[in-house]
Amino acid sequence: MRNRRLKNLRNIRGPFIIWMIMLGFMAIYVVNSIPQLSDMRERFAPEFVSVNQSFRPLLIIMAVASIILSIWFGPWLYQRHHWLLTGCPIMLIFIYAGFLSRSMPVIMVGTYPVLMIETMIGYHYSRRVMTCLTVAYLSMWVGYTAIVGWVQGIIVLSSFIFLMAIVFYYWRFYQHQVQERERVENLYTELQLAYKQVEASTVRAERQRVARELHDTLTQGLAGVVMQLEAAKSFLDQGNADRAEEIINTSMTTARTALHESRITLTDLRSTTEESLPVRLQLVADAIHKNYQVTTTIQLNDIPDYSPSQLTEITRIVTEALTNVAKHAQTDQAIISGSLTDDIFKLKIIDFGTGFNTHDKKALKKTGHYGLQGIYERADRLNGVITVISAVDEGTTVTLTLPADRKELAE
Repeated sequence: MRNRRLKNLRNIRGPFIIWMIMLGFMAIYVVNSIPQLSDMRERFAPEFVSVNQSFRPLLIIMAVASIILSIWFGPWLYQRHHWLLTGCPIMLIFIYAGFLSRSMPVIMVGTYPVLMIETMIGYHYSRRVMTCLTVAYLSMWVGYTAIVGWVQGIIVLSSFIFLMAIVFYYWRFYQHQVQERERVENLYTELQLAYKQVEASTVRAERQRVARELHDTLTQGLAGVVMQLEAAKSFLDQGNADRAEEIINTSMTTARTALHESRITLTDLRSTTEESLPVRLQLVADAIHKNYQVTTTIQLNDIPDYSPSQLTEITRIVTEALTNVAKHAQTDQAIISGSLTDDIFKLKIIDFGTGFNTHDKKALKKTGHYGLQGIYERADRLNGVITVISAVDEGTTVTLTLPADRKELAE
């Protein structure tokens, strides 16, 4: 907050200095434009300190220059003692008031908004300081009125009151802006805190998911291989080599399956860091080809702007569908196609393999196609629909239909 105040005080020095130079010219004009009236008033109300008419412009220049210097060094004075920011200029104005009583209306009225604005920017309790400065200026007005008379004093007072109204309005506007900025900053701080909490929760949830995925694939697979190898060793010790060989072959199959599933899991984890659906699906296609030698062609057009959580669910649906193709379709070719029509996105996974009877529950259980249940559940999270069209020896088409709306899915 302190640094911001100093920065703002430095930024306003330029306009204030230009304003003070204009005030200096106006004060010189006022002194020189009505010498006869000044001489006449000199007889009835002399100044506190008598100054020759020819030296008054020079004295005005000195007064304005010293006030400009106090404004320029205001931030430095503020760092030393806060009261010097407005205290130094007001003391200079009081000093020069005794020498330039007749030109005081210009300097008095002109410097009032300058000191008020510096007060608004520099002080936390600006209302108190503004009140003190206003009292000081009113005391100068009383002195000025005593010199020039009540008529001139009332004219200056009316101008001063008008300027006070403008300053008060600006002060209210400035306070409103400060409050709004503080509210926005507080809101930004709260959002940062909420973001960190959400990020931490997301990291925790992702770690738990990784742990579950590795437990379901690599850990269980390795545990099964260890148990089978122990059984094979037991049969070898008993001299039953045929049974041991059979178990070892089963262990090799189990190990390959665990390896394949682990690769798919790692590919899924890697794909969650990508922001593009084509890139994610290409990673999945590469993993399927490496594990099962199934080549997947990807054809995507007009992809909606889905959130990362939506892309993750779509990627996992495609992963499960391609895994089913690799395990059960008995084909080495698959196609992924996507299209957007009337805010509805359709993603199809097509193979030309053996196919199956979607109404034969026993055949579905036998071939392992009950894995489609996971696809249906993920589609439901996306507010989408899964359609499976298949026939024996004619291949299978799995279609995901979902709205193009972007939204974050709950973990």
